[in-house]
Amino acid sequence: MGNPAGERDVFAGFLAADPAFAGVAVKDWGSSKEEPADIECELVDGRRVGVQLTSWLDESQIGRARKQEMMEDSFRYAIKPEPPNETEHIQLIWMFPKRRLPTRDGSAFREQLLRLMQDIDARFDNEPEWQTPQGFQVDDFSAYPALKKYPDAITVHPRLPSRPSTMKKGGVHWLSFPMPGGNYSPDWAVDALCECIEAKVAKYGGKPPGVSEFDLLVHYDKAFVYNTPALGIDFGYPEAVKAAALRIGSDVGLFDKILVFVPVTQGQQAFRLYP
Repeated sequence: MGNPAGERDVFAGFLAADPAFAGVAVKDWGSSKEEPADIECELVDGRRVGVQLTSWLDESQIGRARKQEMMEDSFRYAIKPEPPNETEHIQLIWMFPKRRLPTRDGSAFREQLLRLMQDIDARFDNEPEWQTPQGFQVDDFSAYPALKKYPDAITVHPRLPSRPSTMKKGGVHWLSFPMPGGNYSPDWAVDALCECIEAKVAKYGGKPPGVSEFDLLVHYDKAFVYNTPALGIDFGYPEAVKAAALRIGSDVGLFDKILVFVPVTQGQQAFRLYP
């Protein structure tokens, strides 16, 4: 990780989930001064254990996700302050950015976006094809030059009288973006877990001095935001760890244990991948 404070936070969460990961309780622990360990633990039986931390992360997906995030953030910055939704017919919109919106065009973009919303709201009753629960797409920005340059399209989700929650005015964050989605396989998460373990196995040739055990702790954090999920039908984190364990086998280099930590909302989960 390269961030001692972050490493300590991760390890503290893991230790709360699996306090006897080394077979007995941990007496004391802290950042290690001995490479390649990130954390060093003193156990109640007198042994010392070194722990190397690494993220369960598909780096190839991060670049794409961050590029999309940066484009969306440039739009969010441009439309500040976002006005509350006082329209009669629009519940929310999704914008589909095709490039980053520079600050110099932000004011014009915001003005034209809000003007487009007013125009759609005023015309809504006279446009029967707009009046569908699925919403409708707007991609003709010929009257809005700042909009024409940056989003590919805008999807408008109308208010639905049959759903009272959509009819409330004054809402915020209604000028928004679709959630990331699309087809994926949980096997991709298993691939990422195996790849990060294999990289650490290949990297280190010797244990830190003074320890009787050297473990690898793989933790799931940034992947919540930047990677496709490890979840599928009858498949979750335990199944992903088991699948990775079958692939890795006993080819674990100098590590005595390989541990996996997933800080999830229903409780912190700790798994042993090896042995």
